[in-house]
Amino acid sequence: MIAMNSMSEKQCTRELGRILESSSKVAVLLRAIQLLDKTALKRGVTCRPCKATLQENRVGYYDFQYKRVVLCCENIHTRADVEETLIHELVHAFDRARKGKFSSMCHLMACGEVRASALGQCADVTPESRKKECILRDAIRSTREHCGDEAERIVRQVYNKCVKDVAPFVVGVPA
Repeated sequence: MIAMNSMSEKQCTRELGRILESSSKVAVLLRAIQLLDKTALKRGVTCRPCKATLQENRVGYYDFQYKRVVLCCENIHTRADVEETLIHELVHAFDRARKGKFSSMCHLMACGEVRASALGQCADVTPESRKKECILRDAIRSTREHCGDEAERIVRQVYNKCVKDVAPFVVGVPA
């Protein structure tokens, strides 16, 4: 059964199309990804149901093996959800393409989650203290899936450096 008020695949795809045409943040990310690795999104961005898959509890994900972003339509409720999730997952695609250097895979993942949350779903949260809480909560939750009990410690280790990394956006220039 589809969750109450969730988008159908058709609705999600329609909103995705509108966002791809109008969002300057999405445009900046897509251009930057293309410059770094023309194949990073070879299979594009799609909306599809994720029920009965390993991703069924997610709103979206970047699949680096298949080189695509998938938005899980049954877990998306609004146009804002589509845009925030798309930005979040494109940050992951960008980070994967630029191959940062970290002491462990968990540190790399944690940094990516901090950046994706800061530039995505937590970007407009105010005041700054609530924004930090939003970023930490989301980054720790996502990192925990891959790094277990060390997630909180690792996210806190990389937070200050990674939250300041706004690439590919230029500081002081609106997207």
